[in-house]
Amino acid sequence: MRYQTLDGFADVYLEDSFVLEIRATPGALTFEAELVLTPGHPAYHPPAPTEQACYARATIQFPQVRDLVWSGQGTPPAVDASGSKDYGGFDTLFWNGSAFHVEGDWGVIDVSSAAPVIRLR
Repeated sequence: MRYQTLDGFADVYLEDSFVLEIRATPGALTFEAELVLTPGHPAYHPPAPTEQACYARATIQFPQVRDLVWSGQGTPPAVDASGSKDYGGFDTLFWNGSAFHVEGDWGVIDVSSAAPVIRLR
């Protein structure tokens, strides 16, 4: 199933969001990101004149990880003028039961966990 059917994901658009950091630790997989919020999201606001979308800093966490395979690592992040790292976007996120599949320039991650949770900052 596509990510939009997950709780909290209906009003975000991952394909134009930016991954700033990825952490895989025992029991958790965490993405720090600049998420694109769509007009239906409670935190949505019109984009600034210099932005193409409404962006919000967020953490996406996959809790209670039981199994994780991360392949295709190795693409270094882009670094902007301020020194911030950008690992690219989310190309895909889909799931079946407790098995989640996430892809981007940073590789492919297959993770068995509880449902991911988005926390806006």
